[in-house]
Amino acid sequence: MAEFLAIHQSDASLLGCVLRKLSGTVSLGGPQPAAGVGFFQSDDVLLRKRPLTGVPDAARLAEGVESEAALICSGGVGLSARAFNEGHTLPFRFKRWLFAAAGEPDSLIPARGTLLNGLPSFLRRSVKGDTAAEALFFAFLSKLRDAGRLDDLDVDAQTAARSLAAAVGAAERAFEQLQKPLPGLALVVTNGRVLAALRRGHPLSLGTIDGLIPCARDEIGAGASDLDPRVKSHRMLRAAIVVSGDQPAQEGFRPLSEGEVVAIPRGLSEILSL
Repeated sequence: MAEFLAIHQSDASLLGCVLRKLSGTVSLGGPQPAAGVGFFQSDDVLLRKRPLTGVPDAARLAEGVESEAALICSGGVGLSARAFNEGHTLPFRFKRWLFAAAGEPDSLIPARGTLLNGLPSFLRRSVKGDTAAEALFFAFLSKLRDAGRLDDLDVDAQTAARSLAAAVGAAERAFEQLQKPLPGLALVVTNGRVLAALRRGHPLSLGTIDGLIPCARDEIGAGASDLDPRVKSHRMLRAAIVVSGDQPAQEGFRPLSEGEVVAIPRGLSEILSL
């Protein structure tokens, strides 16, 4: 079962510190054959995908990454999901957008043809694989295009969230035509500036961090002096975390309600629930 952890935070150099704080308190599920990390550096969108043995650990998967936004995934999609296949390992990328699905994304197969037929021709030509999850990703991109924001680096989080919800709505209508219910999913998209996530039948939680004192990774204690140059950046750090799957109850996190869509804007000024 695929799972993901998405982070937007205010200091690229402290991503490892955030992941260390989350280690042992959030889970990317059980053993998987593959894992992937998507992140942003300046104008570049980078992917790191690898075979995996054992239980995925987000801090290890993203070791050495410095970015204000990261999407860490366990598992893949398609017929090769039981073995490593780079093209079927999440997250997926198109231009500056990253996408991941949690739950059983292969169960979307009955809607794939309908979703692809609804795409404009230039987007349909860009679909590289044969998975339904990728078709749903491109349905999201198509909805962004309909809003005139596909190539807009400054697209607002609400537009991204509504486009994601509209793509899921298209998949749901396809299943209704087949007289079947939409399979359980959790979805996330990010362009490194804004993030949108949606719960539809698969657990999804939202967490925030306001200040990272103490920090086990940098060995900064609760009573650290402000004379330490590292303390100010840790004290000012803000982060928003979206994690799929069943998670233990913990301070600063809440489960999203069924059907809830969240929009996280650039700067983390206000997290909106739509």
